[in-house]
Amino acid sequence: MSRKTVLGAFCASNGAFEVTARRIIAGQQRSFTSTAQRNAQITHFLPTGKPALDELLNTIRHKIILPSYLPLAQRKKIYSPKHEKKLQSDPIIIEIDGEVLKFRHMNPFNGDIPQTRRSVMQAIQLFDTSDDFLNLKPLLEGIAYANRKFDPSFHTKILRVVGAKGRIYDIIDCARSVRRTGFKLDSSEKANEVLHWVQMKAVDSRWDADQTAQALRWAEMVLEMLQDEGHQPRRRKDDPPLDGELPLSRDPMVLAAPLHLAAAMVTRHDAGDEVREMVTKHATDIVRLWPQGRKLKELQPAQLYQDHDKLGYLVEPNKFVVLAAPLLRGLETAIQVVEPQLADQLRSRHDTLAAEVQEAREAGVTGRGGRGEQVYRRVYDLEPLPERDVTVE
Repeated sequence: MSRKTVLGAFCASNGAFEVTARRIIAGQQRSFTSTAQRNAQITHFLPTGKPALDELLNTIRHKIILPSYLPLAQRKKIYSPKHEKKLQSDPIIIEIDGEVLKFRHMNPFNGDIPQTRRSVMQAIQLFDTSDDFLNLKPLLEGIAYANRKFDPSFHTKILRVVGAKGRIYDIIDCARSVRRTGFKLDSSEKANEVLHWVQMKAVDSRWDADQTAQALRWAEMVLEMLQDEGHQPRRRKDDPPLDGELPLSRDPMVLAAPLHLAAAMVTRHDAGDEVREMVTKHATDIVRLWPQGRKLKELQPAQLYQDHDKLGYLVEPNKFVVLAAPLLRGLETAIQVVEPQLADQLRSRHDTLAAEVQEAREAGVTGRGGRGEQVYRRVYDLEPLPERDVTVE
């Protein structure tokens, strides 16, 4: 939807004059068309009934998001100390989608402008109900519109927090609107974290037929998104793909998640030929792309495992168990479904991964209730360890 934008500076102390001024500036239309995104509808948040959360979202909106709707010259003006006194009585007025907004001076060095990353994470950590999560996409859209830049771990942490709250589809939905939210599944960690929580949806439902079928649809949706141009990693000229580097959509680690869910639908709910064919397709692709005898952490070039923002995150034993345990169970399940020759090929990959997972369990926090061990026991339906405060690493 196009946005009407009207700028002016009028005396706020004279109410009648201000009303007249609004009518005057309402007839002066100016659209921000520097980019296609600049035609986005203004960000609004829905009330949550939680005063602290509503106040935080309101602060994010007025202090971080809305100033980005101003032209650059006007933005510089509200941040400039030399305009502070003038703007107190003579604010910049802007009308967007029928909403009249006033901008006065904001000092970026004395706390007037909240720290974006901290504020966003605080808001998401307060999300609890379905109504709260209706604000997730507008929040990410607004932050993307404001052109805030973050390190690669920021979106990964968001999806972990949301996934732990049982709301992983909200993340998938944001990723589907990547051009507005900026939420890209452009790294191995993000893609595999999303697919982890999708699998755990089925696991934690004790493989309920409807929940498992829904999880399978979501996993296939993620796999399809990974092939979309909007989710491709940005490459620097000095960082071309390495020899043997597989795209995310062809990474056996990624493919093993939908394989797991499809195989579970067959073995537990006697799914039909379409799902069986899905199992065979994913299993065939996995054995073709996963050389026999090679560990999961050896499927990509070794250099990638030295960079945490690429595949280095898998070196941490506890994290590896979290992500690999559901895949191991998935290979076991798929072996029961596919033809004998393909089953033998899957079994060799399973045995290699089983040894790798066991090694990571022993090197990690086995027996102490860490997240990796807890996930392993949930996936294999083992007696849970005594509960303790387990953080989402």
